Amino acid sequence: MLDHAIKTQRALIRPVVAADAEALHAALTWDVVRQLSRVSWPLTLDQVQEFARKAEEETRSGTGWHHAVVVDGTPAGVMSIKPHHGAMNLGYWLAETHWGKGLATEVASAYVADFFAASSDMHLTSGAFSDNEASLRVQEKLGFVVVGEGLLESQALKRQRPHRDTMLGRARWSEGAIAA
Repeated sequence: MLDHAIKTQRALIRPVVAADAEALHAALTWDVVRQLSRVSWPLTLDQVQEFARKAEEETRSGTGWHHAVVVDGTPAGVMSIKPHHGAMNLGYWLAETHWGKGLATEVASAYVADFFAASSDMHLTSGAFSDNEASLRVQEKLGFVVVGEGLLESQALKRQRPHRDTMLGRARWSEGAIAA
């Protein structure tokens, strides 16, 4: 399904490969990792190398899709869609140097459009910790709506934090829910 590259105005979204690990590790600063539920801290290069290996394998086998967001030739983040609690789930992060510039919305929009074009899934889930207003705003711009709130374990902080679960239906996406 999502085993190919996607070009946006400012980035190339292409499958993660093992060689991305070093650049991704450098981009995974504390401020990035603390907003991710499944990443621990401190984060070693070996852990990122293992992620890249598994990501490459899952994308190749079609059990999940993991793409590097490449800006000016350097991997600067990851977009993933994979099964989670019975639904396909969008996860993403970008290096701090790319925050606040609209890049997350740009690449997530292209990635979600490609997902709906390539699949028959009727909806896509996502979410973010409640204090991650920027990520929740990206999801809102794409048309995701909050469908649940609760506590989710933060591996980096080693405690539960308030989290908002979101969902985007195919029909809402088709209506062009993206907003500035």
